[in-house]
Amino acid sequence: MNYLLVGILVLGVLIAAYFILASQTDTFTGRWVAWKSSGIEDYLLFPSRAVEKAPPVFHFKDSHSSSRFSKIPYQHKGKLQEKELETLLAETGTTAFIVIKNDEILYENYFNGYQRDSIVTSFSVAKSITSLLVGAAIDDGYINSLDDPVTTYIPELLKTDPRYKNITLGHLLSMKSGIAFKDTDIPWHDKSRAYYHPRLREVVTQLPIATAPGETFVYNTFNPIILGIVLERATGQSVSEYTESRLWKRLGAEYDAFWNVDSEEGNMAKMESGFNARAIDFAKLGRLILKQGNWNGDQVISANWIEKSTKVDPQNIIEKFGENTLYQNGWWIYKPTATDKYTVFGWGHLGQYLFIFPDDNMLILRFGKEIGKVDSWRQIAQKIVTIINEP
Repeated sequence: MNYLLVGILVLGVLIAAYFILASQTDTFTGRWVAWKSSGIEDYLLFPSRAVEKAPPVFHFKDSHSSSRFSKIPYQHKGKLQEKELETLLAETGTTAFIVIKNDEILYENYFNGYQRDSIVTSFSVAKSITSLLVGAAIDDGYINSLDDPVTTYIPELLKTDPRYKNITLGHLLSMKSGIAFKDTDIPWHDKSRAYYHPRLREVVTQLPIATAPGETFVYNTFNPIILGIVLERATGQSVSEYTESRLWKRLGAEYDAFWNVDSEEGNMAKMESGFNARAIDFAKLGRLILKQGNWNGDQVISANWIEKSTKVDPQNIIEKFGENTLYQNGWWIYKPTATDKYTVFGWGHLGQYLFIFPDDNMLILRFGKEIGKVDSWRQIAQKIVTIINEP
C-alpha cells in the first residue's frame, strides 16, 4: 500500500471539507470555521434590523480641549507608566474616546481609521441596553415585575425542565439563572454557540439547568437572549422596533442604529452583543442613566428602575472580582471606596466601555479593536475624572 498516496488523499479530503464548511455560513459550524475569532466589524457578517432616529437631535455642548489631558498614568502588567493621552489611545487600538461632564464634551477623538460617524459595536454593552428595555417594558405594563417566572412568557421551557418555573426575569438579568453555561470559545461549548448560532431561539429554549436559581453568579450570555424572547412576546414587537420607539427616537440620537440578528430565518436579536451605533449616541444612553431616566422632561425610563439597577446592593457583589465589584440588572458597578469612585458601566469584549460616574456627573466612553497594553481602562477613566475635578 502506498501510504504516502493515502496520506495525501486524506489531507486533500480534510482540506476540501474545511473549505466546504467555511462556505456554509448559514450553519453554526460553518460560521465558526469561516468567521473565526470575534472582532469589532462582525456586525457586517450578521443580518441586521434598523433602529431609526427621530428629530430633534440632541447635541452636547462642545468644550473640547486636548490640553486638559497631557500625561496620563496607567498600569501595564502591574507596572506604573505614563503617556500622552492621544499616544496611549492610538497605541492601544482605541477607535473612539469621549469625555463628558455636565453635558459638555471635554474630549472627543477617534483613532485607527475611525471618525465620528463610524459605527462602533457594543459587544456586551448590549446587556446593559437589554436592561433598559426590560425596565421600559415594566414601566409600560408589558411585564409585571422582575419576580415573574420566565415561563410566564416562554411556557415551552417547562417541557425542557420543570425547574424553569423557578427562574425569574430577575435571575436572568442578574446572571444568577442557574442555566448551564460553558464559557469557552471552543465550538462545542456555549459561548461560541451564543455568538455564532443561526437559530438562537431553538438553542435557548433547550438549555439544561445546572444549579438552583439565585445562588451563583455565572456570566451566561444565553440569559439576555432569553430576555429578548420575553421582550418580543410581552410587547408584541421586535426588539429593534421596541428599542426604536422606547429609546432611540426619544434620546435625540444623531444617527440611526441597528441590532444584529442571528439569521434572516431566525430573526432573533443578538441581545448579548449585537447593538451597533456611533459612539456619540452611546453617550446618550449614559446620559439617560445620569439623569435618572429623564430626558429633558421626558421620563423615558422610570427613576425607580434606574435606581434599582445602579444603587449599590451588597447582595450583588461578585466575590471573584473582589468585594467592590457588583453586577446588577445588566450593569457592572464599582462601589465607592477611599481610593475609587462610584462607577456604573457597560463592559464589552475587546475593550468596549461606557463608564458612568454619577457622583461627578461624568461619562467616559472607550471603544476599540482590542483592550491594548493596559491593565484597567476603568482606572484610566477614574484618573481622568480626578484630573477634570482638580481645581
